[in-house]
Amino acid sequence: MKRAILAILILVMLAAAPVFARSTYYFTGDQVFSIRAGVNFPGFFTFYKNPERPSQFFWNTHLKLGGFASIAYQGYVSETLALGGELSYAFNYSRSDILLTTVPMTAKITWVPVQTGKFDIAMSLNLGGAFIRYNEGKFFAPYASVALAPSFFFTENWGLGVEGGLMLTAEFYTKNSNKNKASAFAGLLPVTMVLSYRH
Repeated sequence: MKRAILAILILVMLAAAPVFARSTYYFTGDQVFSIRAGVNFPGFFTFYKNPERPSQFFWNTHLKLGGFASIAYQGYVSETLALGGELSYAFNYSRSDILLTTVPMTAKITWVPVQTGKFDIAMSLNLGGAFIRYNEGKFFAPYASVALAPSFFFTENWGLGVEGGLMLTAEFYTKNSNKNKASAFAGLLPVTMVLSYRH
């Protein structure tokens, strides 16, 4: 039974391959402007230098559901690759209603392996830094995110999609710092609607 299901899935993928075979809808110099807005799920916190504080995952992070928004601009440098930048804003509240805000400023690279003119699947990587504030604490941290976004273009220029991904920040302290045991990695999971304009 399992082999039959696997064989059917392979045949469906092979039959659908010609639909996604076109990879020349975009050309060098094409540009895309996009706006994202949605929710921000708690992911994880790990205090890797403090064995007394166990890693926290999802709702154990003591964070509530939050929000995420961003604006991005990219230009295609090849038929499938676009480079640009993104400015974002994310927030979550702790269970005691303390606000955590993250403002990332990043370079963005997007690979679009599936592009038919009407339907795209894009994978993005963002690298940069983020201003983070929690309660009275403020600091600048390294930031990275990865995301996957299928989009449907209802006109030649305008598209609507859904994007899901993982955003990562880190807080580093040297071994001589009195905050050494507060060194941590944090991950949040934004899920957003994406409005895109291309030309």
